[in-house]
Amino acid sequence: MSISKEEKKKALLQTASDVFLEYGPHKTKLEDIAKRAGMAKTSLYYYFRDKNDIIRTIVKNDMARLHEIMIGAVGSADTAEGKILALSEARYQFIADKASRANKEIISEFRSLAGVFEAEKETYLHAQKDLIEGILREGIEKGEIRPIQDLDLMALIMIASMFGCDNTFAFYDQRESVMDAIKQMVRIFFIGLRNAP
Repeated sequence: MSISKEEKKKALLQTASDVFLEYGPHKTKLEDIAKRAGMAKTSLYYYFRDKNDIIRTIVKNDMARLHEIMIGAVGSADTAEGKILALSEARYQFIADKASRANKEIISEFRSLAGVFEAEKETYLHAQKDLIEGILREGIEKGEIRPIQDLDLMALIMIASMFGCDNTFAFYDQRESVMDAIKQMVRIFFIGLRNAP
């Protein structure tokens, strides 16, 4: 039974991801990916234009997967605070798991390539902002939190704090402590937003 082009592409992306995390994006050559995949380098061009195309596709897929995970986490909670907490925890867990597969230098290399996947990053940022904004809007409609003058800005501020946590805690060894701190941060945030009894 032969595998489809999409299945082969998915397998190649997993192989490429493993190679990038092992050698780093700068040192990795297409030959390294092809060799690990058991194919000729020229065969890679059937699936991808170049190394940057592979990186963009990996980042895009990772971001889409994380968004699915966050939506699932949000669906498991009933209140706006519970939804933001579930989203934050799921997000941190995903990023910490990814970071644990590579050393700090390799992660820094990926960050230095941000321009390569800028469009994917922007799409991801807007999708997260919309998700958070929807949670806050629902919380307002249910009377859980007070009206927010600029909901769009508030969602952006929340995302900015999450992105800051990514950089600070991706390599932090004490994940339980980070989770506790995330819970406290969300709790404090919602104390300020809650409707007065």
